[in-house]
Amino acid sequence: MKNINLDSWNRRRQFELFRGFDFPHMSVTGPVEITEFMDQAKSRNFSIFNAVLFTIMKTANGISEFRTRFGGEKVYEYDTVHPSFTVPIADDQFAFCEVVFDDDWNVFDAACRLAKIEGEKQTELDENTSTEDHWIYLSCTPWLDFTAAHHPVASAEDCIPRIAWGKITNSDGRWTMPVNVQAHHALVDGLHIANFYKMLKENLKNF
Repeated sequence: MKNINLDSWNRRRQFELFRGFDFPHMSVTGPVEITEFMDQAKSRNFSIFNAVLFTIMKTANGISEFRTRFGGEKVYEYDTVHPSFTVPIADDQFAFCEVVFDDDWNVFDAACRLAKIEGEKQTELDENTSTEDHWIYLSCTPWLDFTAAHHPVASAEDCIPRIAWGKITNSDGRWTMPVNVQAHHALVDGLHIANFYKMLKENLKNF
């Protein structure tokens, strides 16, 4: 992790402006074509959930703004951020599950499988990441091909990005998946989110 010098930071003005807003979080949703990715899923028989989670985290870690956080008067950038995601549990409930991100797919996939097994043993929602911010919060709604989404945040100071993806659909042989990105505007602009979508599409295509 490295501290950012506000005096020389090229987005200091944006940071100061949007941090003062009562509602500083921006949310963007768009479809991502994943035809080549789905072709690979059929032939390689990997976990689609784990693979999408992996490519989203690989993409987020490839954009410095998604690794930047603030607290008090400090702004800092993590070398790596990790996924905290929801898993289904009994009685149509969900629980949180955390995994250390690794850019080796096989290592990450194995860790993700183990973490999901442990997470699914929970009987109720237990919030256990509130003192840490090196996360990306993620959720999947595979039942819904949504066109917009908004995530709850603890306060205007909550600067952890949220990413969600939804139902994968096929139209005339073309597979698409809705992806939502929510981020604190003091740290992330529309250009960074556009870059995220571009990189995510390529990472899924080349998975």
